[in-house]
Amino acid sequence: MWQAGIIFLLFFMKALGVLNAQSIKGCVKDSVGSPVDGATVILQTADSVFVDATITDTCGVFCLHFQPSHYRLVVQHLLYEPRVVEGKGADAGVIMLASKHYGLDEVVVRGERPVVKVEGGSLVYDVPRLMENKLVTNAYECIRELPGVMEKENGLVLAGASSLSVIIDGKPSTMTGDQLMNLLKNIPASRVERAEIMYSAPPQYHVRGAAINVVLSKNDADKPVLQGEITGSYEQKNEAGGTGSVALTYGASKWNADFMYGVEDLYSRQTMDFSALHTVEGEVHDMRHFDDGRGRTLTHTLRAGGEYRFDEKNSLGISYTASLTPRQKNMTNSLGNFSDARNDHRTESKMHNVALHYESGFGLKAGVDYTHYTSDDTQNFLETYDEEPDMVFESLSDQRIDRWKLYADQRHEFPRGWFFNYGASFAYVNNRNRQYYDIPALSAQNMEVGIGEYTYNLYAGFDKNFGKKWSLGASAAVEYYKMADTYRKWAVYPAMQLSYTPEARHIFQLSFSSDKTYPDYWTLSGATEYGSSYMLSVGNAFLKPYTSYETSLSYILRNKYVFRLFYDYSPDYFMQMVYLDSKELHAVYNFQNWDFVKTFGVMATIPYRIGEWWDSNLTLVFQQKHDKASHYYNAPFDNKCWAGIGVWSNTFALSRQPDIKMEIFAFGQTAAIQGAFDLRALGYVDAALRYTFAGGKVMIRLKGSDLFGGMDQMKLTVRNGLQHVDMGVANYNRAFTLTFSYKFGGYKEKELKDVDTSRFKH
Repeated sequence: MWQAGIIFLLFFMKALGVLNAQSIKGCVKDSVGSPVDGATVILQTADSVFVDATITDTCGVFCLHFQPSHYRLVVQHLLYEPRVVEGKGADAGVIMLASKHYGLDEVVVRGERPVVKVEGGSLVYDVPRLMENKLVTNAYECIRELPGVMEKENGLVLAGASSLSVIIDGKPSTMTGDQLMNLLKNIPASRVERAEIMYSAPPQYHVRGAAINVVLSKNDADKPVLQGEITGSYEQKNEAGGTGSVALTYGASKWNADFMYGVEDLYSRQTMDFSALHTVEGEVHDMRHFDDGRGRTLTHTLRAGGEYRFDEKNSLGISYTASLTPRQKNMTNSLGNFSDARNDHRTESKMHNVALHYESGFGLKAGVDYTHYTSDDTQNFLETYDEEPDMVFESLSDQRIDRWKLYADQRHEFPRGWFFNYGASFAYVNNRNRQYYDIPALSAQNMEVGIGEYTYNLYAGFDKNFGKKWSLGASAAVEYYKMADTYRKWAVYPAMQLSYTPEARHIFQLSFSSDKTYPDYWTLSGATEYGSSYMLSVGNAFLKPYTSYETSLSYILRNKYVFRLFYDYSPDYFMQMVYLDSKELHAVYNFQNWDFVKTFGVMATIPYRIGEWWDSNLTLVFQQKHDKASHYYNAPFDNKCWAGIGVWSNTFALSRQPDIKMEIFAFGQTAAIQGAFDLRALGYVDAALRYTFAGGKVMIRLKGSDLFGGMDQMKLTVRNGLQHVDMGVANYNRAFTLTFSYKFGGYKEKELKDVDTSRFKH
């Protein structure tokens, strides 16, 4: 039934009318027909209002991501006479430039393009300009360097946002989470063309709340060309590890294809020092527990895809992405005054994703995305006691997930600059979880659960520029969510972006968004996992999703400095915490719904440069967090705390010939809270040296991470009624990494996308 509805929607939207393509492509050549590389192409409206700008590639090709009904192109290059052309439609054709004839005596011309500009409700960063002095090697590192973006627990967060989604080329997908992070680390930095930060993502992206749209450069060469990049790295922590990847793309006038393969074999180590005064039935137990966990993960990532362009306005693309982890080993030794334990986990996981995407010349974008995910885990457990028999068992757990997503989006342009967007999506998830213990004492905890999940979404919205100063975008999405027969919910998600530009150097932006976060599937299974007979992880089949409401006001000064005021409110928020059971001697890790989490704060991003030798960016955040749970077992909490966060990135040009740069990156956070926990201040410093030669084709980088061990000791404390816990977690992030990369064929990598595994079992 739903398949017929989607097909009907596609034909219905196609019949509504024709919209000009939202991009302009062309080619710049000199008087003898050779392509002009590095020419600036400025897009203006017919009355000379700035819209967009870009630079031609090595083939002289340019692509602008907006298309007014009538437009003007200003083409400039230091070696050629400037030229102004007017046009309509998506094809600007070939623009010929005449050579300049003059002599210069040691004249130095310096210019600076804007680091950030506002397009609708997005802050658009010129990534090549922003990263030209940064020591980045892949797309993940590029995103991490964006102002306001920080790394937390091997993921990315945006200052002031409760959650962050990352999108590739604006295409919705079932791929994010851990798989996304892995894929981004396999995309060369040279592939990232620009990044769009949205504090309220438009509904056509099929994500809600804060998002970053990573726009990747494409190979639009008129003649067939093969390009590629080879990268390898060696990492030394307590044990050695390494990564390697090769990426190829082949492009022609009508079609292009790409291939990427990456492999990583990485070591990890984490220790935990846990002490508690644990009260059970009025008796206080002094519990001491120390974990030393070491792991190694081997992961293969594969991507193959292609796109065929019927003409300038219509294209069809297909891709296959796989992430295979044939070996993930984690060994934890636990010592305590209650017992000693040895916990050995062996995990194998596989992810396969196939996506099909169609884009038309009349404003229709549609696609289908399918992900198949499996995870198999074997746990061998041995616990010894002083006066009781040993506890020995083997547990087997597995997860099987099939996820489908279908979507269709339509955009229309009406007179007086009105744009109307609407669309629909349908997602279905079939999730099966199973756990089995091989001893009778734990047989009651054996489980097998199947969960079916359905999400239906319809949205409509508009965009409008009111003169040259005001811009408004607003939308609303209606969603029906059903999980098995236990949870059904209708919800409306409004979003709004308002921009005011009194003059070019002053921009104000107001945004509002709402979103819903769902628990991961393994937590909903209610499974119990043992770290020891004292330390347990217990799922929650009754965990409810929570909704987030976020609003912010941003001020952008001189297209460079960003100041932001933000407020987030999330009722029914959940996260994992440890709880000392008052009836049994167990420290239980699990998820519970709280009353709410509120966050209010300010952020400032201040880039600055001293000459040609020092390029720096400072981000400061000052915020108050309020966490409240009135019914958290018998230990309710109501915590408030002001905290400060600082991120300081510095790049120094040590030498031009040879090309050697140094980078120093520092992160610091004052004391903070996390539910009932108090967190002590922490910070870390990274440093790197990069040597580039052979015309920029070869790069060698030596990087030291967490040089002073600031992230090795995270201290958490709880003093909440009978909850009396002290915990220290050391992540052993200190590492030295040597990276080598080689580019050939003027490499510009093809699109790679992400798989959403954020709710899968890892």
